[in-house]
Amino acid sequence: MDIDPEISTANGFHIEDIPSRFVSGFTRWIEERADLSCPGAEFLIEMCGFLARTEGLDEEALRMVAGLTGADPQEIVRVYRTDNTTWAQTQAVLDAQGLTSLDEHLDEIGRWG
Repeated sequence: MDIDPEISTANGFHIEDIPSRFVSGFTRWIEERADLSCPGAEFLIEMCGFLARTEGLDEEALRMVAGLTGADPQEIVRVYRTDNTTWAQTQAVLDAQGLTSLDEHLDEIGRWG
């Protein structure tokens, strides 16, 4: 029996073309303001978004984001900290015991839509 080791749609496998990248409210904020035609902009945005979520941004990273967006460092810090707070609150709800918290969270999301 000849087995085709390649996974493809030709041999019945469904392949989704979904890029695996870090996306947060902060990365979307940068993307809305950045000149995405700059070489390496997408990589810098993803890297800065990940660092903002995990470690905070140092002066060099703040300069990079400011260069991409034209925003001042104080605004950048405010935006990423607000995004981190929102994310942490959502995670706390989703990590809570029981479905009651999840149901309340989904109801809240429904009210925003």
